[in-house]
Amino acid sequence: MKFKRSLAVLATSAVVLAGCSNSGGGSDDSKKSSDSSNKDNDKKQELQISAADSLGDVSKALGKEFKKDHKNVDITFNYGGSGALRQQIEKGAPADVFMSANTKDVDMLKDKVHDTYKYAHNELVLIGDKNSNEASVKDLKDDEKLAIGEVKTVPAGKYAKQYLEDQNLYNDVKDKLVYAKDVKQVLNYVEKGNADMGFVYKTDLYTGNKKTDKVNEIKEAKLKKPITYEAGAVSDKKLAKEWMDFLKSDKAEDILEEYHFDA
Repeated sequence: MKFKRSLAVLATSAVVLAGCSNSGGGSDDSKKSSDSSNKDNDKKQELQISAADSLGDVSKALGKEFKKDHKNVDITFNYGGSGALRQQIEKGAPADVFMSANTKDVDMLKDKVHDTYKYAHNELVLIGDKNSNEASVKDLKDDEKLAIGEVKTVPAGKYAKQYLEDQNLYNDVKDKLVYAKDVKQVLNYVEKGNADMGFVYKTDLYTGNKKTDKVNEIKEAKLKKPITYEAGAVSDKKLAKEWMDFLKSDKAEDILEEYHFDA
């Protein structure tokens, strides 16, 4: 009996020891899994955003705010005319998000974009030489030039042509037109004297909260429809969806308004 009892005790001890050994192994596996998960969270992630030129300053401010909750994200902005950016995306250029200065170019990418959102409005203004006191494009002399963005690729250029046609002014100035690749170039043409007037977005007249003194804002070009900016996710990255959700936030709206957009 003593012998059998001793065998039973030994067997029980062996089972307990085996259980302890297995328990220890499970703990190591759990730790390895946790370490692996932490390493994945620490990995740098990239978010590529194709953004209209008129978003240069505000997009950087938006990116800075977004990174507060996404510390391991590198954001790369590709700037250009909305039409040109849309054409790049159509040809397969890498992009996770498209931030357009209109709705048309987003609509034309309907098979490639999702989670779209109309995030801001802007205004078109006529500018001139800083010392000029002219009040309209009607005041342009025979040898003077009017700068607008390329109509096919720059929304501001299309808006400008639309305004001129609505005001029955297009035929009067079409021989004076100088075309630019984007609104920043229009502003530069007028600043440098390569054009006497030009159409840009109101937001282009500001750097931060400071309004430029290099050109004169002549008047707002009132359009029949408001200028609406729209964005959409291009890739299926989680970050692209998170950026689109961020654009809908109160914080993003505050930043857009700080940079003189209507949000």
